[in-house]
Amino acid sequence: MTPSTIENTEAVNPDGELRQGLFAAQAARIVELQAEIASRQEEIDNLKSLILDSHPVGTYQAGNLKVQVKPGARRINAGTFEKAYPATKYPGAYQLRPRPLSQLEKLLTSDAVADYAMSGKPTVVVS
Repeated sequence: MTPSTIENTEAVNPDGELRQGLFAAQAARIVELQAEIASRQEEIDNLKSLILDSHPVGTYQAGNLKVQVKPGARRINAGTFEKAYPATKYPGAYQLRPRPLSQLEKLLTSDAVADYAMSGKPTVVVS
């Protein structure tokens, strides 16, 4: 916003300073809470690491709580798999998916894919 735009907004909206103060306080509180969450997440990660180091895969009773140590998720290493089983020889091992929306808009135009696009939930990012 240019200074004249800010002045005009404040002239039309006398509550502008109050709203701006509230907005700044909300943003500051979000940053404070994000730091607290990060700190707590680090503590959780450390505790989980200790449990993983001391317990093999299985289910354990911990007082009134049940603790499960699960094996890591299995997935294919696409690079090595594609070398050993190329799509030209093993087409049944592959699936076809549409490209990401941004690529399709460049390839086909935004209007062409507009009816097929979906939007997620709006978000707020404070940095």
